[in-house]
Amino acid sequence: MPEDDDDREKRLGSSGVFKIIADAATKVKRALSEGDSEVKQIGTKVAQAFIAGRFADVYAMTTSGFQKQHERARFISQWSDAVRERGSLTGFQVTNAGSIDVEYIPGLEEVPQADFEAMVQITFSTPKVPLEDDKAFTVAVVLLDDNGATRIGAIHTS
Repeated sequence: MPEDDDDREKRLGSSGVFKIIADAATKVKRALSEGDSEVKQIGTKVAQAFIAGRFADVYAMTTSGFQKQHERARFISQWSDAVRERGSLTGFQVTNAGSIDVEYIPGLEEVPQADFEAMVQITFSTPKVPLEDDKAFTVAVVLLDDNGATRIGAIHTS
């Protein structure tokens, strides 16, 4: 049975609240500086894994809380489908929206504000859609401090 757009949005963890956060972040996104080296590394690893179709690698970078809420096989399947719908990803740009000053991100309601480290936005190009195009595939990754390690707490299309 074919999925409608609402099912696809829910499947990838998108929400109205996250969409607002991502839209606001898009307005203030900035290039990553030398001080953002760990954030940039994580964003680059996620982007490279997406391009290579290694969604299990992305899942392995998530917090234990994320993994308790999301089954590994389903996560891999959903993101594989999302990328396949857009065609092959050919390039990427990682930008940092900076720190997150919100109390509610779907799935992270119980996370203390102090554990939010950054939100990274990754924009992908395809053979038909360049990075600069508004229709470029974009993923927002919320990074959390997870017992001293920076890990993915949420990942959504935006």
